[in-house]
Amino acid sequence: MEILRAENLWRRFEGRDVLRGLNLSVERGDMVLIQGPSGVGKTTLLNLLAGLDIPDRGEVYIEGEPIFTMNEDERARLRLHKIGMVFQDMNLIDDLTVYENIALPLKLARKRWKRRVEYLLDYFGIKDIARKKPYLLSGGERQRVAIARAMANDPPLILADEPTSNLDDENAERVAGMFTRLNESMGTTVIIVSHDPRIGHIGKRRYVLNDGRLEPLED
Repeated sequence: MEILRAENLWRRFEGRDVLRGLNLSVERGDMVLIQGPSGVGKTTLLNLLAGLDIPDRGEVYIEGEPIFTMNEDERARLRLHKIGMVFQDMNLIDDLTVYENIALPLKLARKRWKRRVEYLLDYFGIKDIARKKPYLLSGGERQRVAIARAMANDPPLILADEPTSNLDDENAERVAGMFTRLNESMGTTVIIVSHDPRIGHIGKRRYVLNDGRLEPLED
């Protein structure tokens, strides 16, 4: 069953078409890696898939719903419940503890949160840092917290922007393994965009973003 479909996406910046009629179909339970050098439009694509940006032309469907016919509040609710975002700069709130960062999406969704937060702390191996604030953590620890927060509301879809590019080899491998584990053990659909060659082996389907369109990569 299709969970996400992008149709004929065009996006222009500074007089240049970054995306040129891009199409993508992702099945529920899939894990997709989109590669390409910096500046090619990977983050632009991810922001469109999440409804954080608006295309010049085209549409994105999440579980069959066209998201660009929604208003901003409706798209925000869609992200809260159905899309977990892992940002390149992680976007953790330094004034909140790890525990509070993970609890925040659950509180915004008005869900019971204590048991879910405890489960995620255990699942991602971060119980021992639960009371620390993000600025006291290593890069690898912050990334694990960011992934845990993205999973707070148990979304069917995770979108990750360059999740390993700022990590050392050991932590890059660990984070890549976490996404694979989420996909395989929980059935979460995962889309990762990255220029990091160290994770070029992950994913069930792989693409390269070239000249504004996706080209499939063969094993």
